[in-house]
Amino acid sequence: MFAALPLLLIAALAPQPGCGPRTVAVLAEINLARLNAGTAALRSHRALCGAAAERAREIAVDGATQRRIEDVNRRTRSLYRLGYAAHAWSEASLIGGGDDPWLEQFREVRVGWLEEAVRGDFEEVGIGVDEWDGRPVVAVLLALPRRSVEWREAAPLADLASVRSQVLATVNRIRARRRLPLLETQPQLDSVAQSHAEDMLRRRYYDHRTPEGASPRERVRDAGYRKASRIAENIAKGLFTPTEVVERWMNSSGHRRNILEPTTREMGVGVAYGDTAKGLEILWVQLFAGG
Repeated sequence: MFAALPLLLIAALAPQPGCGPRTVAVLAEINLARLNAGTAALRSHRALCGAAAERAREIAVDGATQRRIEDVNRRTRSLYRLGYAAHAWSEASLIGGGDDPWLEQFREVRVGWLEEAVRGDFEEVGIGVDEWDGRPVVAVLLALPRRSVEWREAAPLADLASVRSQVLATVNRIRARRRLPLLETQPQLDSVAQSHAEDMLRRRYYDHRTPEGASPRERVRDAGYRKASRIAENIAKGLFTPTEVVERWMNSSGHRRNILEPTTREMGVGVAYGDTAKGLEILWVQLFAGG
């Protein structure tokens, strides 16, 4: 653990995006405490620094560090305005003085906050520094970004075999209740569905047809699959479990009709996900063949 200490201190003393040089000492103390607790160092984030700086300026006006409900609402709006999507956030501020380290002052003034700051729930931080009546004001804003939670929840989707198996099992349960023939998975349909999901993600579109106009039937035919007279496709966008995405399709008349088509015999499934400018995007494709 001690071997990592110089690297941590180097990182903590480096310029922090948007936070300014006066925040370095506070961040170094927090990250050293996290290192000692076995949690990863917090990353400074420009938007959080901007929101924390706003909070420090507010305190510098009237010296009031006690957080009120209107302050919470204002901070939430501030994060939204600054483009930061937080799953959870926590803020603490104080008017400092003397030679005590910042964390010791926080420990005395904000009971329980230090424990919250060093546990692993938060990943990013913003720090604002100002002055009130000749004394330093420090505001610290901790956050867990929504993208981290989404990526964590999306992790099971990396196991495509499991995803396909769960989608097939859910569809077949629905069909069995209606005494419809059960479907079988088809590797070529899986491949075509996966390629379309990845293509939509890569080229940023969401449609049954590609930008060149290729339909599901044409994509299936081009893949060499020609043993079915009927091809249908469902698509969806969002963070769902395999069971949830089928349930959403069942709540839409057109998608539901595809799932319950009596002549369908085979099915393929694809899912692709990745970061976009709007956050994590997850695209689902379900192909049916029969007739």
